[in-house]
Amino acid sequence: MKQKPPPSSVLHILGSLSGLGFTIAIPIVLGTILGNYLDGQFHTGALFTLLGLLLGLVAGILGVYRLFKTLFKDGQ
Repeated sequence: MKQKPPPSSVLHILGSLSGLGFTIAIPIVLGTILGNYLDGQFHTGALFTLLGLLLGLVAGILGVYRLFKTLFKDGQ
């Protein structure tokens, strides 16, 4: 017989959510730095910086979505 995992405790959820800022900030910063580097190499103004920022935002939002999906899956 398959056993159910124990329900997530509040401390477990809080511990997982403490990395939320890094989940959002790291892709944004890395995308912006990479875009800035590419702008310097190709002399394109701020095109790649803005694209890197946009891709970093999308990646951060997807990361938060996946984090919430796994954390609150047991509550349904």
